[in-house]
Amino acid sequence: MLRARLATAGVVIPLLIVVILYAPPWLFAAVVGGIAAFGVVEYFAMAFPAQLGNRVFGIAMGWMFVGAMASASPEWVAMAMVIALVVGLSWTLLARPDFEKGLADLGFTFLGAAYVGVLLPYFIWLWREPQGPYWVIFLLAVAMAGDSSGYFVGRAAGRHKLMPRVSPGKTVEGALGILAGNALGGGMAKLVVLPELSWAEALVIAVAAGVLGQVGDLCESMMKRTFTTKESGWLFPGHGGVLDRIDSLVFPVALLYYYVNLYR
Repeated sequence: MLRARLATAGVVIPLLIVVILYAPPWLFAAVVGGIAAFGVVEYFAMAFPAQLGNRVFGIAMGWMFVGAMASASPEWVAMAMVIALVVGLSWTLLARPDFEKGLADLGFTFLGAAYVGVLLPYFIWLWREPQGPYWVIFLLAVAMAGDSSGYFVGRAAGRHKLMPRVSPGKTVEGALGILAGNALGGGMAKLVVLPELSWAEALVIAVAAGVLGQVGDLCESMMKRTFTTKESGWLFPGHGGVLDRIDSLVFPVALLYYYVNLYR
């Protein structure tokens, strides 16, 4: 497992850096949009494994959100949400005689479409900000350093379960190891790509992103447990699927975008 994780990281990380730093806007949006679109498919394969109609409808809604977010136009995003709400409720009313179950399914559909189709494309919005590519690298460095440190600390010293009902393998010690790695990754990224940040700001952002990332990770574990699935997919050997890789990123990237957009 560790060898597969390292091999995958060794291939993916250099490609990510090249795309983040040198890709034209349309290509970066296409890469993020493609990853998000794949994540949408993963989510609805978990949520509705035996309900083809619900799965197709959910994927269509999620892809519509991805396209609207990739446009970086608030008007397109608002229109996509209005269309999804009107069509979703109308579909439930007209095509689902069991409308109580239909409304519950619609809730799962909106959850997946927004969780992947709205939150992940915030990378596109963040990337388009002044120094946006460096902020993207900063966040990825924070998340990857935390993921690595949490993995090793958890295996070596994990004793106390963090939330066993949601994720039996996660421990308090591993969570603290993640935060230490987040701080280290943020400090290194500050030195390399954002030297104008103060140490205090860099560390606060890194730790805040780490806390949000762990909440996002647990939320994804909660969804997988609800859907009785261990991993969301297979795209990244040793790492699982797209959802398994983005769970610690989708909450931080959205809030980091607003921090950079409003306060920097």
